[in-house]
Amino acid sequence: MPLQNQAQVLYKKFLIVFLPLSALLALVLGGLYYGKIRAEKTAMKISEIRKVKMQAKVIVGNFNLVVSDLMVLSEQIELQEILEGAKEQSSTLAEEFLSFSQHKKLYDQIRFLDTTGQEIVRVNFNRDRPNIVPKDQLQVQLKRYWFNDTLHLNKREVFVSPLDLNIERGKVEQPLKPMIRFGTPVFDSRGQKRGIIILNYFGKKLLDSFAQVSYDTPGQSMLLNADGYWLKGAKSDEWGFMFPNRQNHTFGKVFPDVWKQISQTESGQLQTPEGLFTYTTVYPLAEGQKSSTGSGQAFTPSQSQINYQAYYWKVVSQVSADAFDLKSNKLLIELLYLYIGLVMAIGIGSWILAKASVNRQITEIELTKSQARLLELAERENLLKRCLSSHIRNSLELNTILSTAVAEVHKLLQIDRCQFLWCHIEDECIRFELSHEACRANLLSPVGYSPIEKVEILSQGIIQEKFLQLDNVLTDARLDSVSREFLLSLGLTSLLAVAIYTHSHRLGVLVCQQTKSAHIWSENEVELILGVADQLAIAIDQAELYNQSRAATEAATIQAEQLEKTLLQLQQTQAQLIQTEKMSSLGQLVAGIAHEINNPVNFIYGNLNHIKQDVAHLLEVIKLYQKADVIPTLELQAYLENIDLDFITEDLPKMIASMKMGSDRIRQIVISLRNFSRIEEAEMKSVNIHEGIESSLLILQHRLKEKSHKIEIKIIKEYGNLPKVECYPSQLNQVFMNLLNNAIDAIEALLVKLPLSINNQGQIVICTEMYDSKNISVKIKDNGVGMNEVVKKRIFDPFFTTKPVGKGTGLGLAISYQIIAEKHRGTIECLSEQGKGTEFWIKLPVQQNG
Repeated sequence: MPLQNQAQVLYKKFLIVFLPLSALLALVLGGLYYGKIRAEKTAMKISEIRKVKMQAKVIVGNFNLVVSDLMVLSEQIELQEILEGAKEQSSTLAEEFLSFSQHKKLYDQIRFLDTTGQEIVRVNFNRDRPNIVPKDQLQVQLKRYWFNDTLHLNKREVFVSPLDLNIERGKVEQPLKPMIRFGTPVFDSRGQKRGIIILNYFGKKLLDSFAQVSYDTPGQSMLLNADGYWLKGAKSDEWGFMFPNRQNHTFGKVFPDVWKQISQTESGQLQTPEGLFTYTTVYPLAEGQKSSTGSGQAFTPSQSQINYQAYYWKVVSQVSADAFDLKSNKLLIELLYLYIGLVMAIGIGSWILAKASVNRQITEIELTKSQARLLELAERENLLKRCLSSHIRNSLELNTILSTAVAEVHKLLQIDRCQFLWCHIEDECIRFELSHEACRANLLSPVGYSPIEKVEILSQGIIQEKFLQLDNVLTDARLDSVSREFLLSLGLTSLLAVAIYTHSHRLGVLVCQQTKSAHIWSENEVELILGVADQLAIAIDQAELYNQSRAATEAATIQAEQLEKTLLQLQQTQAQLIQTEKMSSLGQLVAGIAHEINNPVNFIYGNLNHIKQDVAHLLEVIKLYQKADVIPTLELQAYLENIDLDFITEDLPKMIASMKMGSDRIRQIVISLRNFSRIEEAEMKSVNIHEGIESSLLILQHRLKEKSHKIEIKIIKEYGNLPKVECYPSQLNQVFMNLLNNAIDAIEALLVKLPLSINNQGQIVICTEMYDSKNISVKIKDNGVGMNEVVKKRIFDPFFTTKPVGKGTGLGLAISYQIIAEKHRGTIECLSEQGKGTEFWIKLPVQQNG
């Protein structure tokens, strides 16, 4: 081809490829840009809607939390005792308020005031620490609007003040302190209103939670009250209603059109020149809760009362137009850079393709058709050889190796049939076994055996010479007439076979057959078959070694697993037998002691009533003698003066009553010991769960009381109204004993690390309730050292313990889990956080056959 024509063709081919691809790329990137912009807008709108809804939920959740805390404080036992006249409990109530404030860290003040407005207890939260206000600093709050608004409420009604800034001495407190006051009246047991509980909730906690939801989002989040004043927004915009010089600075003044729609609808989204506005209305008060307009002056009443539907805020999020334009411009610049780079790549690629196309045309002109055909055939043969070798060497599955080899040889040589045989030599008897076969589709069916198996001359030849080549069955001199006729009857015209010897002393044979016409096997075909045979020998050895090693590994693994499982079961069974024997011995000992004590106690208890009656009769006789006109002898008169008859008459009934009280206490202890051991109750029966818990607490009483180096551990019982539960009583008592022991250990362990102060004493809370109609729940919670996630995942494993050597066996919780889950078809769960205590939650069915 002339050089001038070659250049013209080159440029033409370049333009044919380059121009369409460049135009197509521009269309694709343009569509991608506009699609991305639309997707970004849609995603942003959806994200903004989700954000304002989540912020509304956060506000409602914070209000519900504070109301829940208010109800808890209003039902404190110490508060009820104060209302019933026990004024000495005010210090205990103050300690409870102090502990509550330290734990929550949400309230600026917690107060209890009587109906005159006098503060009885107040806890202030200053500089991240709460403190109890001394009695001489308590104030009268009779003229505060929140006091009167709360005092007028009925039982369990809640007053919530507006969210505003705290005012001290007639001025807004600096630095700004947002505040919401929650209050509820308290009543004594006769239903008489005796005062109120007030919580001054840090509004900043609520606003911080509100702002945290919008972190790392494009929109600016704002919280507006019903009048459109900013409660949360830019610092210069907030709390306009609290400052006289900013009374007109509202959202409605800045965005009048937007505010018009926001104030008239509950929620929605609108696009304006100022940006995208997304809003919703949040009603933080629950039904029945009340509020008022409050008062900006310290001692003036509220202007009007507000129900829960009129107490609402607006959550608004604004995404400015500039923010979105900046994002779209950035995407446009990125796509332009991408387009330029891809156009350059298309240009280079188009030039290379055009040049390669021209060169190929020149090469095709110069090469002859025959040379191209020969080269193509040679390359195909080499490719097939490499493919066959790769398939054989890459597989360790013997059947896959043989199947691949037979199929590839049949395809490569284009023969009628290819077979692989296994040769078995036993006592000079030769037997061939057909393993794999591939044949042409137009053959009727595989013969199912090999001609070598039926013709002894061929079988002996292949074994002795390791290679057998028959180009023409009809003319080959090595065949006798019988063998020739047999092979011809099978339609066999040519045959090529090679023996394959492996290191494992197995003998295989690869056989190639032609049935249409005689075929002279070429040197390339013979070399190919010999090469395949060598590769097959190696592959078979590798496959057999792999199978042997895999079988040995599997056997060893199974045996090791069985041994490990057996050892673990043996250890677990042995330890559980020891623990069971200990508990059985303890139960027998406790039952025996209880029985021995019970007899004399019953004797004493039974005779005390008779003694009381007899003593009363004797004293009555003495009184009658004293009233009678009888002159005592001098000796009698001296004796009466010596023994102080009046004191004996007054003190003797008291002594008998004390003796009766002591015998009652001993009988209660004996009953508790018998309830704990329940040695006679090995079978399942219906029992009172609370009796088992009380028995365990009685036995552990010595660990709960204050000692020289330990503080007293307080037991808080929150028992529900439970039916009798069908269970194994002694086993269930064992679970309660284990959990309570562990709780005491955890509190003592925390005492070693960080001694508990008087405001953070050790305590164990036991709560029982109906979980549902068929199950009960028992919760045992301590404020001890707690557990991390690693320990918590293993606490029910046998022999796992975190206690020092000699302090624990690691079987208590494992046995407890087995008793609850396997013996009673229940569940036991653990909730724990390091440094914050542990809670075990047991769920048991009331009836085991239910």
